[in-house]
Amino acid sequence: MRYLYSTMLDNEQERDNEGGTQDSKSNLSHLFRIALGFAVVSALILIYLLVPRSGPAPRILAGGLASGPSMIVQELSVLRSAYPGIKIENTFDPIKSDWKIIISKDDKTMELYWAEGRYLPEKLLASKDRYRRLIFYIPDKLVDPATLNHDQIEEIRAFGSSESRETAPISATYIFESIYDTSTRQNVERHIVKTSFLGKQVSVHEQIVEPLKRVDTQIRTAATTNPLVEEFIRNLNSAEGYSWRQIRDTSGISFHSMGLAIDLLPRRWQNKIIYWNWEKNKGNEDWMLIPLSERWMPPDIVIDIFEKEGFIWGGKWTVWDNMHFEYRPELILGRELVKP
Repeated sequence: MRYLYSTMLDNEQERDNEGGTQDSKSNLSHLFRIALGFAVVSALILIYLLVPRSGPAPRILAGGLASGPSMIVQELSVLRSAYPGIKIENTFDPIKSDWKIIISKDDKTMELYWAEGRYLPEKLLASKDRYRRLIFYIPDKLVDPATLNHDQIEEIRAFGSSESRETAPISATYIFESIYDTSTRQNVERHIVKTSFLGKQVSVHEQIVEPLKRVDTQIRTAATTNPLVEEFIRNLNSAEGYSWRQIRDTSGISFHSMGLAIDLLPRRWQNKIIYWNWEKNKGNEDWMLIPLSERWMPPDIVIDIFEKEGFIWGGKWTVWDNMHFEYRPELILGRELVKP
C-alpha cells in the first residue's frame, strides 16, 4: 500500500512537473513570437527609410508649407512642385550620415547630398559652410528703411562691405546644373535663345521662355486698365538677360550666367536710384537708408505677376537690386517653409 501511494504520489508530481514544463515552453514560444514580430516590423521600417523613393510630390499646404515630418521632406516637396520636369529620389547614406539626393532628367543623373539644405556633391561636404542653403527666405513685403534701428543698420552695412561679400557663403548652384545643363559656359550657351519681352529682345535660357511669355501677357493685360503699368512698359529702355559672369565682389556665379535672370532698365531710371552698389560706390555709406520713394521700382502689380510665375524680385533683397528678376520658383513656394 505504501508502495502504491508512493507510486501515485510520484506520478502526480511527475505530471505536475510535465505541466510546468509545458507552461514554460508555452511562455517561451509566446515571447519568441513577440520578439520575431518586433524584428519584422523594425526591418520593414529600416527598409522604408533606406530604399530610394520617388513619385508624386507630397501635398503643398496653403502658404507653401509641405506636409511631412522633417525639413528634407518639405524641401523635396517644394523642389518637385517647382521643377516637375525632373525626377527626385532620396535615400539615406549611413556612411555619410546624410541624405543622398538623386536627380534625373532625360538620360542624365546627378547625385548630391542634402548637406542641411545646400544640395552639394560629395567632394564639397567637408566645406559645406562655404555655401548657403538652396531655399532661403525672401520677404513678401519691402522693409521700410525708416523702421531700421541702429543695430540693424550696422548689420546691413557690414553685410554689404566688400570684405564680407568676398568671404560670405555663396549660392550652391549644383542642382541647377541638373535642371538646366549649366555646368560650363559651353553647355549653357547651347540653351540660350532670343525672345521678346514687353517689346524688347532678350537672351535667356530656353526653359524660362514660357514663364516669361506668361508674365508678358499678364503685364500687357494689366496695362489696359492700370496707368502705372502702362507707363512702366512705355518707359522701359532695355531688358538684359544672359551674361556669363560672377556676382560682383563674390566668387559665386550669377544667375545671369545661366540665363535665368533678366534686368529691366527704365529710361534715365526716372531720376531715381536703382541699385545699392552703384550708390555705395559713389561714397554713400548710408545706401541702406535711401527712402523707398527715392528708389526706382516696378509697380506692385508687376512684381506680383512675376512672383506668380516663379520669379523673385531683387528689390526685396537686403542688398537691393531693383532692376533684377530671377527665375527661382522654389523660393516662392518655400517662402513659408523658411520664414523666420
